[in-house]
Amino acid sequence: MKSKVTYFIIIMLGFVLLSQRGNAQFGINKVQYQSFEWKYLETKNFDVYFYNNSNYLAHFAAVEAEKALQSIQSFLKYRINRRVPLIVYNSHNEFQQTNVIGSYLPEGVGGVTELFKNRVVVPYMGDWEQFRHVIHHELVHAVLNDMFYGGTFQSAMTSGNLRQIPLWMNEGLAEYLSQYGYDQQTDKI
Repeated sequence: MKSKVTYFIIIMLGFVLLSQRGNAQFGINKVQYQSFEWKYLETKNFDVYFYNNSNYLAHFAAVEAEKALQSIQSFLKYRINRRVPLIVYNSHNEFQQTNVIGSYLPEGVGGVTELFKNRVVVPYMGDWEQFRHVIHHELVHAVLNDMFYGGTFQSAMTSGNLRQIPLWMNEGLAEYLSQYGYDQQTDKI
């Protein structure tokens, strides 16, 4: 009887270990092909990080981020408590090399707001309106993170507030506000 229990425990432990291995990102490791010499510019509410000769991209992102933040705060009637780091990449290929997010970023990801330090990471993909839209969309997530979690994951852990914002609210509101209301594309989401 004792050997059957031991045998059962070993089998169950094997299943647990195999299931954990399946969650790994085997074969899609994040490769960093180049190193970036980062610079930044400060605005009233943002630290905009950029590299190479992309000052024009950083300035555009800074202006659009300030306008977007003003619009978001006005709509939500809430002011953020701290500065938001905004990291701008010149292309999607370079964006995929980011170490702000540990996981692999597939082709369809247009921007990311990570909760740990409430950083916004966006690539420029050749379309200024799309770039503006993604900045605005991701800043909605940053403001919601600040509103619900105190701005960072550390704040959420300290306060014990680890409730997850429902996806329909998080993504739906971000899309709605970044399009300045409903349109056909927003209605499909």
